This record gives sequence, structure tokens and C-alpha cells, in this order.
Amino acid sequence: MKLFRFGSNESEKPGVILEGGKRIDISAFGEDFNEGFFSTNGVDRLAEWINQNAERCPAVDSSARLGPCVSRPSKIVCIGLNYARHALEGGAEVPKEPVLFLKAPSALSGPNDDLIIPKGSQKTDWEVELAVVVGKRAAYIRLEESMGYVAGYCLHNDYSERSFQMERGGQWVKGKSCDSFAPLGPFLGHHRRNKRSSPSAIMADS
Repeated sequence: MKLFRFGSNESEKPGVILEGGKRIDISAFGEDFNEGFFSTNGVDRLAEWINQNAERCPAVDSSARLGPCVSRPSKIVCIGLNYARHALEGGAEVPKEPVLFLKAPSALSGPNDDLIIPKGSQKTDWEVELAVVVGKRAAYIRLEESMGYVAGYCLHNDYSERSFQMERGGQWVKGKSCDSFAPLGPFLGHHRRNKRSSPSAIMADS
């Protein structure tokens, strides 16, 4: 089961891709794929609901616009220079500690939406990333517990305006948080975990 969202911008509906590839509208389930959904064991609840209701769900046409596969998260935490070769390409040293920065949730967009290049942009760039959707609040957890906090995975296209980021104040957020600079999707592949873990808060991209 894969989760996706479809429809007009900021009015997306939740959908599921069943085994075999059929896409269905699960609006009747009554929940979007947001922090509340994940924090209340939503994936397992949805799976049980689909077992009983899938045949009554409308099909989603392949022409439907795809939105971000999760509803707007509270924060998008990113890790920079996490590939040694990428650091060397930019003339930077491989960091001894992880380089963390945030992308604004308002940068979120659908996977096929048009990119809005900001006024004055000279060096808009992109990188394909793996996004890890964090499913519940985590603080000071043990390494062996960490996978129990993962709700799933999806693609994230990390757009950056390099001159804003590196040449105009050295502020990564300024170069990475423009509107449409965080396309997400097309779907969330949920992480299989044990019954004790139940996901919520939301997303880190690497």
C-alpha cells in the first residue's frame, strides 16, 4: 500500500495505490495524511479500513494532479553535505558533524508542479533526495529504537538558489525555502514496523 494525495493545490484528497497499481480515493476514511494521522497509528487503521471498503472507493484518474504525499509538516529538517563527493564538488571540506538546516514547510509542492524560479535568481539548482517521514515525536531515543519512529519514505527534489544560499549572506534557508522548492512524492511508501510503534511529527530529508 502506497499513500498519495491528489487534486487542486491546498485542497488535496488522500488516496492509496493498491497492489496491482490501482489508485483509489479514500476520502471516505475521513483523514488526511498529516501528523495526527501518523501519531494515531493511521497506516494500520487505514489498512484495516481498506480491507473492508476498497471496492466502494472511487478510482483516481491518471490525469489527476498529484500533491505532496503528506500534508504540510511542522518542519522539514535537512542534512547538508552528507555525501563526501558532493562536498568536494562544491569545494567544501567533509564536515566532522552533520550540517543541519531547515526548509520552510511553505516550500512544499507536488512532484510534478511547475517550479517557481525566484526573482533575481542566477543559480537555481536541484538535487534528488531521499525523504524520511518521521512518524512520532522523538527526543533522546536509543539508536536501536530509531526505526520505530519512521513512518515511511518518499522522493524529495531539493531545489536551491545557490547565489542566495552561498553568496548573499551565507544563509542556507534563504536559498532553499522559496515557494515550490520542496517537491515531494509522488507517493509515500510506508515503513513496516512492529505493533508498538505508531508514527507523527514529520519529516527529515537527507
